[in-house]
Amino acid sequence: MADAAETLRGHRLAVDVEGRRIRLVEPARGDPGGAVLRALGLVEDVAPVGAAAHGPTGVAAGVWCDPELYLVRWTRGRRWVVGYRLGDSRPNHYVRTEGRIPTRFETGNWYGAVPAEVDEAFLSGDLLLDEPPFPLPVEPSPPPVVKAVRPARAAPARKARATGPASPAGPRARPVTTRLCPSCRMHKAPGQFVEGSELCVDCR
Repeated sequence: MADAAETLRGHRLAVDVEGRRIRLVEPARGDPGGAVLRALGLVEDVAPVGAAAHGPTGVAAGVWCDPELYLVRWTRGRRWVVGYRLGDSRPNHYVRTEGRIPTRFETGNWYGAVPAEVDEAFLSGDLLLDEPPFPLPVEPSPPPVVKAVRPARAAPARKARATGPASPAGPRARPVTTRLCPSCRMHKAPGQFVEGSELCVDCR
């Protein structure tokens, strides 16, 4: 394990070794799970060996028990464990060529309780599944939801009623210039009536 730690330090990794467990002290720049796989690949000759890393996205740990490989991630308050069986291959081969372990080697994954052999594999690498090897990052509280206030809609302007030109005034009533004689039933000028009589001069 001392030689394994020196190997990791030779790759400019700050590590802390305790038993069969290697902790990567500095936060991982990317996925902590990827950092764990790279560390296990560099020290795969000393199996069983465990490694742990942390970063802004969460905490990860893994254990290599040739030919079994297990990886656990703690993200957003959840724990996810994945198991692989590599057969004749080793982690470093896939980390160098693919950057990950192919899913075809996956033997199982668990969000809750794990089989006894998985617990035992992590214990062989001095790791516990009950609690993460690093404090979990504190997730920022979501910003308060501010509802957009819609501006009050202005009442539509009333259209001015179209007013046409004023209709011309009707013809003025002409002053009465004739009188009706009740005898001959003819309209005649006022001068054709005898003063004080309703009959025209012709009917008198």
